[in-house]
Amino acid sequence: ALCDQFEQVNNEIFKWADGLTDDELNWKPSGKDTNSIGILMSHIMGVEIFQVAERVGGQSVKRDRASEFAERATREALVQRRAEVEKRLRETFDKLTSADLSRTLRTPNGEVPIIKSLINSVSHVSDHMGQVILTRKLLNAQQ
Repeated sequence: ALCDQFEQVNNEIFKWADGLTDDELNWKPSGKDTNSIGILMSHIMGVEIFQVAERVGGQSVKRDRASEFAERATREALVQRRAEVEKRLRETFDKLTSADLSRTLRTPNGEVPIIKSLINSVSHVSDHMGQVILTRKLLNAQQ
């Protein structure tokens, strides 16, 4: 069920990005500390693969968080990244047992049960999904 939640977020962000050119994917609303739809999508998928495949699944994903916010997004790269992320998530979730969910992870904020870490991650990417939707509505209002 948790894997489905991550996939639902991805379905939504790609739905809201549908039809946008690469320039539109990289458009940022005016204001301090705003992000483009492309940056938000890249970050969402970075969170997913890091939190699930690396932290929970123990796979090295070599995440470069800074590049999620710095690189220009392209539709082609986002589609390729989605396929990779969803494959790694499914592989990780397929191997998880109920006993695994009660194991703890060491995080910068201390030890956390895997289930809590996964729920927090779904919440985090869902927040960013809302930002994708709002940014698309702001972009549409500019056109």
